Parts: sequence; C-alpha cells; structure tokens
Amino acid sequence: MTLQDLMMLYGVTLGKRRTAKQKYLFAQQLNESLPPRGWPVRVQQREGRFSKIENLIAGDLANAKVVIAVPFDTPAKALRPQKYYPFHPDKNVQQRGRDLALQCVLELLCFGAACLMFWSGRGTGAMLPRTLAALLLAGVGVWLLLLPHASPCNFSRCSGAVATAVKLAEDLSGEENIAFAFCDHAVDNYDGFRLLAQEVPTAATVLLLDNLTSGPAVALAHGEYRKEAAEQLCSLLPEDKVYDRNYPEEQRQRNLLALFPRGMMLSCGRVEKGEFVVENTCCAQDHVLDLPRMERMERALADFAKQEANKKEN
Repeated sequence: MTLQDLMMLYGVTLGKRRTAKQKYLFAQQLNESLPPRGWPVRVQQREGRFSKIENLIAGDLANAKVVIAVPFDTPAKALRPQKYYPFHPDKNVQQRGRDLALQCVLELLCFGAACLMFWSGRGTGAMLPRTLAALLLAGVGVWLLLLPHASPCNFSRCSGAVATAVKLAEDLSGEENIAFAFCDHAVDNYDGFRLLAQEVPTAATVLLLDNLTSGPAVALAHGEYRKEAAEQLCSLLPEDKVYDRNYPEEQRQRNLLALFPRGMMLSCGRVEKGEFVVENTCCAQDHVLDLPRMERMERALADFAKQEANKKEN
C-alpha cells in the first residue's frame, strides 16, 4: 500500500483508537497485515489497577538492533485546539489541565442553570417542563465532564506515525534485526513506552516517531550517545531543514529520551519561544498532511534503519 492509502486507513477509517473496541479493531488490522510480510505480532501486556496496557510488538524485539516505536492510541477531544510539545511533556500537562478547568466551569454553569430553572418552577404550572429542562442541562454537564470523547481527527497524534511505521514494515520486510512497537497508553503519558523499555535490548537504536504530518520544521532529538547517528539520519533528509537537538543529560531526563538512552525522536512542528510545538491537536482541525515530506522521511528512515541493522558490531 502507498503511504497515502495507509493514511486513509489509519488516519480516517481507524483514526480513533481510544476505546477498547477501537483498539481491538486496530490490533486486528495489524494482525492481518504484518505477519504475511514476515512480522509476527504479539501483545506485551501489563494490567494496572485502573487500566490495562497492551503494546503490539512486531518482529523479534529481544534480538533487535533497531526498534521503531510509535504511540497508537489517540487523545480525548479538547474543548479548544491544543498545543502539543513533543520534547517538553510538562507543558502538555499544563495544556490538559487548563482544558479540564474549562470543562469544570462549563459543568458548574450547567448545574447552576439547572438548579435555578428547577427552583424558579416550583409550585407553578411550569414545574414539569422546567424540571425536564433542568435534568437535560444537568445531563449535558455530565456528558461534558464525565464522558471524554475521542478526538475526531488525529493526524499529528499519532496516525501519521502509525501509517509511517506500517509502511516501513512493508519496505523493510525480511530485516530480522529490526522490530516495531505500537505502544498503548502512550499519547497522553509514557506508560506504554515504560513497558516497552523493560524489554528493549540495551544496545538497540530506538527510533521514536512522533508528529510526521504537519508543521513547517522537522526536529530530531537525541542524547550525546546518538550524536553521530543523528547526523547520519539528518544527512538522509537533504531537502528538509532538520533541527538537530542534542539534549544534555539533565534535559534529556525531562522527556521520552529518559527511557531510551540510545533513542532518537523525530517530530514535525514549529519553533515558538524556544520550544518545539505542534498546533491544533485534540480537535477536528488535526487533519493537515504534508504527504511529499512524509514520504521523504519514510524513505530516509528505511535507509537509516537498514544501515543500523546491518552495521557490524565492534
């Protein structure tokens, strides 16, 4: 399948992956498409007190020299378009906190209006219709706060990364030293990535794919361990300006690279006040797609993964 076809599949048809049923349909699709190309799929599972994490692993993770990892779940819909900071998760928590606060305000307004409507109708002939209206307002409040809905469009978080990973699996068929990880509970927090880190070989190169669909700039984040490898990957993208972000140890600890010392994280977005940011996430506007650049990145990642997987050990 072409990358465009895969974006239609994973960005539109299976574009919501938040509920158990939506995740099951996604897993079923991977189990149908990847094993025939030489990528057996297994579930890496951990059950917690409130949730169950089910990462999908394709290939031989235990012996992999290269691991390509992506989040596969999708975020909840926000009341307003959210900014997403790939390399600064604390700011993402702040964004989500502000949205939850706004939801709480709307909830209180709904309940306040419902109580006022009920109180004003007491002892009058309009008590029944006003009571029904009050119950309707209260129901709207519960719907807003207690029933979070999946974001309708999720190209940047992270359907583009999923489609790219599946395309890479097609192009890298037969490469025994490469494995793929589609991580659950990974778009809002790092739980799925933490579970993955428990099984990733210490010497493996981990390619973390984030937003690959939109934004004028490309950034590749890594630690000092992967400086030469990052330069090599950047050289494979000569048509694109790539911000090579070499994080020192203390800054690396604040983001996803803390879990993967030999990891590199690729994302698109723009630079704003010194931070790399992705705009218009968790909303219906998250459908922007730069397909030509995405295809260039996929080819570069395929070439890089082959070189790393077949590199002779010293």
